[in-house]
Amino acid sequence: MTYSAKVKHLYVNRENFGLAYIPYYNIISKWRIVDVLFLIFLGLLDGFWFQKIEPYQRQFTVNDITLSHPFATIERVPAKTLAIILIVGPTLIMFAFSMILTPNKRKAYVFYVSFIGFAVGLATDLFITDVLKNWVGRQRPDFLARCVPDSSAEDNVLYFARDICTTDDHKTLMDGFRTTPSGHSSSSFCGFGYLTFWLFGQLMVRNINGGAWRSVVSILPVILASYVALSRTQDYRHHFVDVILGSLIGTLVGWWSYRRLFPPTNDPFCYVPYKLIEEKQKDNEYWLIRNRDFYDDDVLEPTITISPSRGEFSRTSNALETEALTTGHSSSEDFGSNYLNDLEAQLPRMAKTKF
Repeated sequence: MTYSAKVKHLYVNRENFGLAYIPYYNIISKWRIVDVLFLIFLGLLDGFWFQKIEPYQRQFTVNDITLSHPFATIERVPAKTLAIILIVGPTLIMFAFSMILTPNKRKAYVFYVSFIGFAVGLATDLFITDVLKNWVGRQRPDFLARCVPDSSAEDNVLYFARDICTTDDHKTLMDGFRTTPSGHSSSSFCGFGYLTFWLFGQLMVRNINGGAWRSVVSILPVILASYVALSRTQDYRHHFVDVILGSLIGTLVGWWSYRRLFPPTNDPFCYVPYKLIEEKQKDNEYWLIRNRDFYDDDVLEPTITISPSRGEFSRTSNALETEALTTGHSSSEDFGSNYLNDLEAQLPRMAKTKF
């Protein structure tokens, strides 16, 4: 017997773009290998191109008071210092919390996914910021100090930098056209903002039983980001609008990068990467653990096994004893009897449930 079929439409699965058939696809997907490649690509593109091309050069007047601030030789938060704090700080914090709050079986994966999300967000933010800086080409508040206009320049006359600036420091002059948006602000709010979102999830700040300290600890990184952003106006490196725009961009990119990997903060499992939740869903266990800690099965014996098609289930004595004590029953037998009666009554509905 032979079969034939006419293909009416060719299409690619939008979830995996047809890559599900390649070897080790599940490993590639779980460990975010595509994100790693994306991170490398953005780093090379930004580092070897967008940070080296010259920005658009707008005209200016030599008596523009908004461009007449002094050039600060000592910055409150230098770029190199920010880079160290921004990379090392969140990395160590995510590592520490992952080691403390996650069972041994999941520690490495939770930290790895958290760091990948942080790195991808930061790289994306830097790329967007550098593109906009070169495209907008607005002058910094200290631009005239960088330019050193010729003494023959007249007030209220528009000039190009090439026509009136006398400085020999071409690199510093070109950097004077990269004020919008603020790179310090965008990167700070992206990196530290991502960390705040991450702490919101890991500490379950929206849990009604949680203390106020959880929210305070989670917000500390954003307070640091605010200080970094405002320091750029104090050093006269940026206008206030540059700082506001950079902060908004950083916050949005940080939120985007976090939400790609973790559920919203009001989800019962906001501290669990999506991929681990997906594994539970595939194993038909997700709905069973909605009212308890996601990682209980990693530290206790398996508690429930259900086969909807056959209507069978079992529950271990250790898990029964634990839950009996926490629910106020006198013994695991008493709790187990009540639990099994309730579950048996639900078996007809469970058997119809689509997993």
